Amino acid sequence: MDYMDHISDFFGFMKKATTAVQTVDTIKERLDGEGFMELDLNEPWTLDLSGKYYLAPFPSMLVAFTIGSSKDQTQKLKIIAAHTDNPGFRIKPCPEVDSEGMLTLNVERYGGPILNTWFDRPLSIAGRIAVRSDEVLKPKVIHLDLQRPILIIPNLAIHMNNEVNKGVEIKVQKEMQPLLTQLIEDEVKDDHLLNLIAKEAGVDREDILDMDLNVYCSEEGILVGAKEEFISCPRIDDLSMVYAAMEALVGSKSEEGINMIAFMDNEEIGSMTRQGADSVTLSTILKKIRMGMVATKELPSGQMTDCFVISADGAHGLHPNYAEKNDITNKPIMNKGMTIKISGNRSYASEVETIAAFQQLCDRTGVKYQKFVNHSDQRGGTTLGPLLSKYIPVRVVDVGVPMLAMHSTRELMGKQDFLDSIEIFRTFFQLEE
Repeated sequence: MDYMDHISDFFGFMKKATTAVQTVDTIKERLDGEGFMELDLNEPWTLDLSGKYYLAPFPSMLVAFTIGSSKDQTQKLKIIAAHTDNPGFRIKPCPEVDSEGMLTLNVERYGGPILNTWFDRPLSIAGRIAVRSDEVLKPKVIHLDLQRPILIIPNLAIHMNNEVNKGVEIKVQKEMQPLLTQLIEDEVKDDHLLNLIAKEAGVDREDILDMDLNVYCSEEGILVGAKEEFISCPRIDDLSMVYAAMEALVGSKSEEGINMIAFMDNEEIGSMTRQGADSVTLSTILKKIRMGMVATKELPSGQMTDCFVISADGAHGLHPNYAEKNDITNKPIMNKGMTIKISGNRSYASEVETIAAFQQLCDRTGVKYQKFVNHSDQRGGTTLGPLLSKYIPVRVVDVGVPMLAMHSTRELMGKQDFLDSIEIFRTFFQLEE
């Protein structure tokens, strides 16, 4: 693909990757089209040289990998990890709230969204539902995405909230209830959403047992800036890195070792779930790979001794209106290079050896890099890197595209940084040395 094809394809990907579940479904479609074979975590594996495989052990988590053609080099393992979830809102059970015929939905916050950016946006609903089945402990699960704007959270007029521009606390329980519809005459509120979901899923309303549905911004991605040098899109954190890693894997070939992408869920709420990075799931998958290669005598030692992980997540770029929020000497700027994230308290896993290795990788690719360290008086966030190294004793570097408006409904990143990330990841997978 040329660079505009990548941008267009990315926007198409983002239109379908609306929640973590839908993101995994979208990736699976792509991998199926590229000839990857799906594996079952509960079945024995027999893995071949030059094989392409993936598995989704849980609906919002996916791991895919390719095996090189050289039997002598199968002990090398390269991983790019990213997360599938985004800050936003989850619809609660029995969600309908009737206020003078205006029907809103009761929601709870997921992660740390910037609340005021959700006002006056076209919103939709996606996720999954559980439907009655013949097996008591195995209800039928249906994934669905309405893919149209059916919700909105209207702002209160400034005439009724005179202090709004001075900064007003937003209460999620009261003020973030999205408006679904206006009831007509004798229409009752009960099960309005349930009826809508049942019709969309093609099932009887009475058969729906539970729903795991999220609200998402239904706006599409666009290029902005006088030179169209920026990308504005919902869910850039962290789906830009998910897309870049996926593209790099399907677009690279290597004779050596195993190349892998690992997309985990629930990073925004601490990763402490079976599909999150703070679990043994990924290490279990790595053991299954070793066993699958031993079974075909492709890995006689049963070990993968040379492993390097790129933990890819959004990084903070310098905001022109708030330059003082950055560190005084480390100020990543959009379109000036991929950012290496560093923390003395180890909220990022980068260390001197892995930082230097990534710098050399950028040099090999022919792209720029920058470094991010938190302002010393400000506590920063964390990401997947430290958690992955907690369960797997591997070398890890934390990196990401520098971006603005992180956790807003729409986020902003540099177009060149995004394109560079694909090239860096592809070079990483194709390294043979």
